[in-house]
Amino acid sequence: MNKYFILAVLALSISKLNGQTEINRLSLNEAIEIGIRQNPELMQATENISAAKGRFWKGISLPQPELELSLEYAPVNTSLSNYSERTFAISQSFEFPTNYFLKGNKYTKEEEIAFEQYLLKKYELVNQIKSAYFKVLADQSIVKYSEENLIISDDFYKKAQIRYNVGEGTNLEELTAKVQLSEAKNKIGIAKNNLNTSLAELNYVLGYGNQNINSSLLLTDSLIYIEHNFNLEKVYQTAEETNPQIKAAELNNGIAGVEKTLAWSSLLPNFNFAYFKQSRDGDNGFYGASFGVSVPLWFIMDQRGAIQEASANESISEALLQQTKNEIRLKLKNAFTSYTNNQQQIKTYNDDILPQTEEVYRTAIKSYDAGELSYLEYMQVKQLVINARENYITALFNYNVSLFELEEIIGKNIYELENKND
Repeated sequence: MNKYFILAVLALSISKLNGQTEINRLSLNEAIEIGIRQNPELMQATENISAAKGRFWKGISLPQPELELSLEYAPVNTSLSNYSERTFAISQSFEFPTNYFLKGNKYTKEEEIAFEQYLLKKYELVNQIKSAYFKVLADQSIVKYSEENLIISDDFYKKAQIRYNVGEGTNLEELTAKVQLSEAKNKIGIAKNNLNTSLAELNYVLGYGNQNINSSLLLTDSLIYIEHNFNLEKVYQTAEETNPQIKAAELNNGIAGVEKTLAWSSLLPNFNFAYFKQSRDGDNGFYGASFGVSVPLWFIMDQRGAIQEASANESISEALLQQTKNEIRLKLKNAFTSYTNNQQQIKTYNDDILPQTEEVYRTAIKSYDAGELSYLEYMQVKQLVINARENYITALFNYNVSLFELEEIIGKNIYELENKND
């Protein structure tokens, strides 16, 4: 019995390791946590930070000390054990002390750049997860509307058959109802296929392989309209402070400045210190020391070229920083325009289109039941309502996606941005 129990536990463990369990309930925050934990690119970005930390210690370390043992003045045709003088030496070379401070500054900035690159990947991933999550919500709503449409189409097809059989309806009305029913069935099939595609995309951005996200997945967050309060100028100001690309470009510019200072520091001397322990003719009581300083004799070629190159690189980094800021500003303007356009569409649907179409639909049902409206006229009204509902879902999705894009570019959650405005 114990053997079977152990086998069952092992099978369950292997199944979990292979990620073959099903997800049936998922919140947006849970999806983000799962995606961040499992995304390979974020794992790589994390290791890049660790590698940058390693480069810091490597970059500021001194050169390896040199140990030397020399045996001298041994007579010809004898072994070295007959030496007259033995010298044991240890020497250490090092650059001008301020260079190590400058190098440390440089490698610290490289570590910060690695962190900003991690944040860039993270914000991009969070945008993808949120967009995929809300796409599933939108497609689930469209499937729901398609199912309602199928029920209505089936009901009216049956009514059209009855009307035709009792002589109150025409053959055209019955055939039209049948075609509408077939279209409703086809539409729900397309809607379910789109939902499966959206689920697959969500599965991908969460970093799952074999794990299944089924079509009945309950997403605990909702696709709703939440009005936000911020302006474009505030978005610009915040992005200049928090956008990872801008921060990385500023750090690169700082590194270029440090490298320029290091190039000028190459005119300063390097040092070498050595200590000797000597033995002569069996007497071990000798010692000595030496101190050396490098002289930049060929500065007109070597150091001059390094300084010129470093100065040019600093100018290039300044231009790249300004270019990055301009690009981010353009992206923000386009994203904010998309956001305001989508917001206006949402308000138009909520204030005008949806209330009017619902009223028209209620009136059409009453008129059709009273025989005051033909089936074809009714179907036009019904199609109008279905299109309005689906277009509203699409507008809601686009509105939220534009918010997610703004968050990615800014490098800050919209709610944090609003709190900053306060």
